[in-house]
Amino acid sequence: MNHPEVSRSISKLPGVYRDPSRVIRDSSNLLKSTTGRHLKAEASSFVQNDGTSTRSLVLNGTISMNYRGNTYHIPVDIYLPPNYPIQPPIAFVRPVSTMMIKEGHRHVAADGMVYMPYLHSWRSHSHNLVDMCHNMSNIFGRDPPVFAKPAAPAPAPTPPSYNSVFSSFTPAARTPAPSPAPAPASSTFSNVMNKFSTVTGGGFMGYDKASTDTQSAEEKLAAEAKAANEAVEIARRADEKEAQEEKLKMELKMRLTHKIADILQSYKDLAELQMKHDLQDKALLDKARDFVQKASPSQPEIGDDENIEVVNTIDSNKAVMGQIAYLTQRKEELEGHHIELDQGIETLEAFIDAAKEEQKTKKEVSVDHLAVPSDIHSAQMLVLSAENQAINDALYFLDKALEKSEISLEDHLKAVRKLTKKQFLVRAHLLKIGQVKASERMSTM
Repeated sequence: MNHPEVSRSISKLPGVYRDPSRVIRDSSNLLKSTTGRHLKAEASSFVQNDGTSTRSLVLNGTISMNYRGNTYHIPVDIYLPPNYPIQPPIAFVRPVSTMMIKEGHRHVAADGMVYMPYLHSWRSHSHNLVDMCHNMSNIFGRDPPVFAKPAAPAPAPTPPSYNSVFSSFTPAARTPAPSPAPAPASSTFSNVMNKFSTVTGGGFMGYDKASTDTQSAEEKLAAEAKAANEAVEIARRADEKEAQEEKLKMELKMRLTHKIADILQSYKDLAELQMKHDLQDKALLDKARDFVQKASPSQPEIGDDENIEVVNTIDSNKAVMGQIAYLTQRKEELEGHHIELDQGIETLEAFIDAAKEEQKTKKEVSVDHLAVPSDIHSAQMLVLSAENQAINDALYFLDKALEKSEISLEDHLKAVRKLTKKQFLVRAHLLKIGQVKASERMSTM
């Protein structure tokens, strides 16, 4: 089912995407997934490197990551270009005012743009936004992309605001992240984790630890973070259990379907075999009935009841005699067929022996004698075709030798260049001869 936010945003971008159904499906799957449930969709403008601005769908918010046993959330923007899914999505890390992008990060540039193998090897038919965010979360968990800015000395501590929620960014309101200055060892990502707590509900709550003046505020925020993490874990376990149950149902359904299909197929085969035997028995019975009817003469008229038994006995004897005569005739026919079959076997064996003797005495014919050209042009085409195939074989074995490092690349290129030049001349010659022969055939018609 499509996500309503995605549908509303796409309706504001008519004609932008070549495959809007794929954009809606992938974006909806991401927003409904555990990884992207803190993201939201909106129509926005994206300024490319050449200065041009295009309208596109952006998914902004936070994605979760696991760092040193705790769950934290990184603010990101994910733009879907007009050529999506042929062109991969473009992702940015958008640090808040108290955060800086880590200098020299392997996967995040100074302007926040995300570079990672999943985007580099993007394939439209196998890649999607859910897997992309999952890979991004794993990469950030191993190497966090942001750290806390060095805290400026404040004249006096102020009470923390626990209701501050970082709203979603729009491209017009965002500015490029400042170039991060070298931070001391204490300004690592763990310090950011001490300043920013886990997302609760979909907002990104945070507080300045240096400005905390009471221990109860810290305990309250820690309790909220723990409760949010527990809720996320419960939801994740419920989703995993539901997916496992659905998978089990599908497996049981498939097994039951296959078993029923096997049982029905066995019953079908058994019924077909039984019908075949019944038809054979019916044919034999019909044949026997026809034989009895032909062998039995017409019933004589019976004068009285005393002759009924005698007439029945005579009819039975005549029927038996007729069957014996028929079987005797069939026996003689089968014996004649058997004699003919033996004679045919003897003739065939004699032919096979003669062929073997002839094969032993006969010399093997050379392939050059089998292909005899009819004219000078045909002879030239035969020689040139053989030379062309020989060059193909030589090129094949040159590639194999290079693959096994038996020859150097320079020797390979020299040999290939020489052979391909020669092969080009051979093929051109073949083409010219073919044209001549075609013109000769046209002139004789």
